[in-house]
Amino acid sequence: MNDLQTRPKRLQGTQAGRDAGIRWDLFLKTLTDRLAQPDPSFPSVRCVTRQTLVHLIGDVANELQLPSTFPSGKRVIDHLVSMGLASDVPVEVISRAGPSRDFVLLGIQDSRESRIDPLELLQAYDQRGVVCYFSALSYYDLTTQIPPFHHIASLTEPRPEPGAETSERVSESNEVAKRSKLGTHVFSYRGVPFYSTKRSRTSIPGVKTRVFSPATNIHIATMEQTLLDALQYPLRCGGPDVVLESWQQHVEKADEDLLLAYLNAIQLLPLARRVGALFELLGFRPARQLASYLEATKASIREHPEMPWIPLLRGVPYSRESAEWKVLVS
Repeated sequence: MNDLQTRPKRLQGTQAGRDAGIRWDLFLKTLTDRLAQPDPSFPSVRCVTRQTLVHLIGDVANELQLPSTFPSGKRVIDHLVSMGLASDVPVEVISRAGPSRDFVLLGIQDSRESRIDPLELLQAYDQRGVVCYFSALSYYDLTTQIPPFHHIASLTEPRPEPGAETSERVSESNEVAKRSKLGTHVFSYRGVPFYSTKRSRTSIPGVKTRVFSPATNIHIATMEQTLLDALQYPLRCGGPDVVLESWQQHVEKADEDLLLAYLNAIQLLPLARRVGALFELLGFRPARQLASYLEATKASIREHPEMPWIPLLRGVPYSRESAEWKVLVS
C-alpha cells in the first residue's frame, strides 16, 4: 500500500484543488497505515473484498472528518484501479446475495505477485473465518491430492444439543441424505469452488493464527484438529482415500496431547470411538494419557451394550466390525 499515495490530476490548480489534494494525501496516508500489516481482526491486507475496503474507506473518512464531497468508497477504489495501484481479482460469482464476492488486490503487482493463493482468498472473504477441511489438509501437506474445493468456516456459539448418541444418529442421517452438500458455494476461482460453512466453536477448539505472508495471516485449524475433522467430516475432506492417507502418513507426527485436549473439548463419544478404531486399524499405539482416555471410552461402550454401531467415516458404508469400538471399519 505504500505506493498508493498518488494524488488525482484533477485536484490541482486552485486553492480548493490544493486543499482537496491535501485531504487526499492525508486520507491515503491514513488508509495506507491501516493496511500496512495484518492484525488479528484484519488478517488479510493485500487481498480484500470490495465491501470490506468500502467500509474501511468510510471509517477513515469519518475519522478524518472529511467533507461529504469527498469521493465515495466505490469511487476511491475505481480511481486506484484506474491508476494501476489496485486490481480486480477475476472470480466467478455464484450469487449476489450475502457478503461481497468481489475482490481487490492492493498495490502494484507484477505477473508473479498477482496470482492469489486460495487460502489468501478464503481469509479475505471472511476476515474472522477459519480455514478448515480439505484446505487445511493441503496446507499441512497431509494429502498428496490437489484440493478440488476450499472451505472457510464462520464460528457460532454452541447451542444446547441432544445426547451424543442421539446427535450422532441425526448427523449420520443428515450426512447420508446430503452427501453432496459441502456448504454454501460462494464463488469459484480458476474453476475451483469455494465454500462457506458454519461451525460451532465447541466443534473446532484447535484454531491457530499463522503468518502466511507479510500481508496475510490466516486463521486455520491445527494439524491435529484437521485430522479429527477428517474423521468427522470425510466428504468435506476429500473422501475415504484422502482421510485414510492423511492418518496413515501422519498419525505418528501428531501431537497426542493436543489430540487428547481436543477430544476432551469436543466431548463427542462417537468421535473418540472412531479415533480408537482407526488406531486399531493402523496398528498405532498411543502414549499413556491418550491410551487411558481411549480405554475409558471402551469401558463406556461395554457399559452401554445398546449403543448403536457407527461407520468409521460418516456417510461411508462399511461391513467389517471392530467389536471393542462398535465401529464398522472396512
